[in-house]
Amino acid sequence: MIIALIPAYNEEKTVYTIVRECLRYVDEAVVINDASFDNTAEMAKKAGAKVINHDVNKGLGYAIRTGLEYAKKRKPAIVITIDADGQHEPEDIPRFIGKINEGYDFVLGSRNLRKYPFIKKIGNFFLNKFTNFISGTNLKDTESGFRAFRGSILPRFYLISDRYQIATEIVFEVGRNNLKAANIPIKSPIYVKGVRVRDGIQSFIFLMRRKDRTMLSYIEDLKYVLKKYL
Repeated sequence: MIIALIPAYNEEKTVYTIVRECLRYVDEAVVINDASFDNTAEMAKKAGAKVINHDVNKGLGYAIRTGLEYAKKRKPAIVITIDADGQHEPEDIPRFIGKINEGYDFVLGSRNLRKYPFIKKIGNFFLNKFTNFISGTNLKDTESGFRAFRGSILPRFYLISDRYQIATEIVFEVGRNNLKAANIPIKSPIYVKGVRVRDGIQSFIFLMRRKDRTMLSYIEDLKYVLKKYL
């Protein structure tokens, strides 16, 4: 079984199309409706999705965690997460599935950021470097919300973030569990304003708190950086 998890907040204009397109490639589409006050839930159901409703708005991270908890009970072979706002193309899903079937545990979509504002590109660049450095990973576009998990590895993830930090926390867990991970390029047809510079800083601080650090750890990190870049 392949499940697509679609967190949504006030996405009545796009969620129907996203669900319908996802169902061309997956067995079940699950929309986690984060207390939308428009017709998101109704449009998702009309498109054929299972809808999980939050009574109050709890944030993107909490919505993804809700979806992953549901998925773990279903014991799927593969879980996809994709945004409901139209910035991802469901037609890329087969490529994620193919990569998981090649033996990877986690696959992250790497967006083409050419249409993104300059400040967004700079923020993404630095947060990507920091996230990989702290997590011990080597992934592009760590803020991307289009990703695939091998279903069997989901119980190994320990996630606590409620908001945008969920993206970097997932990458952190990939590194902590030493999972086999890869990127694939994905289409990004529209720019949707989302993570701000402040959110990126908060994500970095969040990761530093999650990582078990000692003074010796920081000294070793400094030696690594000096040796590699000087």
